Amino acid sequence: MRKFDTKVQYLKYKVLREVARLSWNDTLYDNILDIPKNLVPGNEPTMRCCVYKERAILAERVKIAMGGDKNNPNVIEVIDIACDECPVGGYEVTNACRGCLAHRCEDVCKKGAITFDNNHVAHIDKSKCVECGACAKVCPYTAIVSRKRPCQSACKIKAISMNEQKAATINNDKCTACGACVDECPVAAISEKDGKAFIDKDACIECGACADACPVEAPKAEKLKITSEGSLSGSLLSFCMQLLI
Repeated sequence: MRKFDTKVQYLKYKVLREVARLSWNDTLYDNILDIPKNLVPGNEPTMRCCVYKERAILAERVKIAMGGDKNNPNVIEVIDIACDECPVGGYEVTNACRGCLAHRCEDVCKKGAITFDNNHVAHIDKSKCVECGACAKVCPYTAIVSRKRPCQSACKIKAISMNEQKAATINNDKCTACGACVDECPVAAISEKDGKAFIDKDACIECGACADACPVEAPKAEKLKITSEGSLSGSLLSFCMQLLI
């Protein structure tokens, strides 16, 4: 029995399995519109506010499984309609603030973004705050915290930002397609395109770690073969599709 660490992984697997099965039977384009409804039958939602939004997101995931946005060269894509669950917080003052006399947070803020109410509790003016984090560093109670979205926290090169609709966007000029944001997004709003694996043949030491990590055990079906371009061999990808089915 296949095991998945999260429901997100299982959801991605179900979509890829269905796309692979229909593609293998050469009936994908005849049944492509039915995939979301087959995966989310009935009228009771299991993940979102309603089945209609669940199906709409699954339809976008099907597109990504088939190659995604052809105008986007990045292998990592954001599903905009799925990216709406995380609050955009930035630095916030928690109830741990004791209204101390030192007011170090106010002194260190160069933008004058911190003020105090009648109870001496600090507040941050978001229109002035530049998210430098200086106030959080000097607070003796660690009462000021940075509430970043999981994808932003996962991206070490700061390639992810939020657009006007508060959905995540990826700067392709910075992104290295490491996939950290994909693993960390709790609502599966970020995904890889089409599932094709590529290996740097000069860097590969044939340790087999990729084979151990594959949820459908495709690389274990035969000896891993690498083409001159550094991609997995066609026979392996064909067997991968059979395992998905």
